[in-house]
Amino acid sequence: MRAIAVVNQKGGCGKTTTAINLAAFLARAGRPTLVVDMDPQGHATLGLVRTADELSATIYDVFEARLDGRPASLRDVTLHVGENLDLVPSNIRLSAVPEISAGVAGREALLAELVAAERTRYDYLIVDCPPAVGMLTFNALLACTEAIVPIEPGFFSLHGVAKLLETLDMLARNAGHVIVPRALMTFYCGRTQFAREIREEIRRHLEGRCFQTVIRHSVKLAEAASHALPISEYCRHSVGFDDYAQLSAEVLEAEEWLLSPRVTDDGVVFAFDAPGAREVHLAGDFNGWEVEGQQMEAAGRHWKSVLKLDPGRYRYRYVVDGEWRNDPLNAEVEPAPFGGYNSVVVVREPPADHQSLDGGPIDG
Repeated sequence: MRAIAVVNQKGGCGKTTTAINLAAFLARAGRPTLVVDMDPQGHATLGLVRTADELSATIYDVFEARLDGRPASLRDVTLHVGENLDLVPSNIRLSAVPEISAGVAGREALLAELVAAERTRYDYLIVDCPPAVGMLTFNALLACTEAIVPIEPGFFSLHGVAKLLETLDMLARNAGHVIVPRALMTFYCGRTQFAREIREEIRRHLEGRCFQTVIRHSVKLAEAASHALPISEYCRHSVGFDDYAQLSAEVLEAEEWLLSPRVTDDGVVFAFDAPGAREVHLAGDFNGWEVEGQQMEAAGRHWKSVLKLDPGRYRYRYVVDGEWRNDPLNAEVEPAPFGGYNSVVVVREPPADHQSLDGGPIDG
């Protein structure tokens, strides 16, 4: 399951609109998708549920039960809101979670633990984050391995993104949790020179970490939300429909590179996104941690290796221009003996009647 946080500490930049509509188009493409509303304002809930004010149970109830030591799961409060599309709702009560969890060890990982139980049910998890960096946002980030950062074309946009990237770097250093961020331009009006200049400035500063898609200003997007519908169900003939359809296509196109490592008939596929790198090597238990002769194959900005591995548990890291890094797409890590974190992949024994042509495992 790909887990994507839609996050920016700045409000009013289109986070909820992006979470709702991206999820709807992914579901429309046949990908079972779960939206988790982590904003106490509950706007993603309002944008998908007509009777949001009448909900008796939300994600707050799941958190409260877990903090009290009672069994609870996201499934207890999940609503089915469309074909292939489910929602874990929220409301203002969620704002009490930081207070009632004060002093509780591991409280920032509550959502990650809950999400782990849902990984086989969905292809995509989309988390709508609150417009602040706090306990709820850290919960969202620790449950995800990717982040979409909506940015409106304004003077303070780059400063806000820089602060968010600092937060992601802190998570990587202190928790060993690496998130792949990509910026998304929203509320774009290409008729103004200022908007075009901001777009190019963002792309220059965040080279390789921006979506090509831009979300243009569209009143239909606001109208759709007021009817508790994604744009895909409200108005097919609008720029909002076209833009979010294009964004979902761009997200889906990245599946090959953002689902790593994965086990296939050909072996275990390791993929790494390193625009501008001169060389990337793959080292781990499977090759004695040797770097020489282990160069990955370059394909544009991406690097790829396919290895035949016997069933077992393997530790590995990437070496990018001489710098050792863990896998930003793999949440399974363990402390490395010489500092930092190693990524971990487990290759399981295939069922007796489910083997590839050469007898190797095809299901990890």
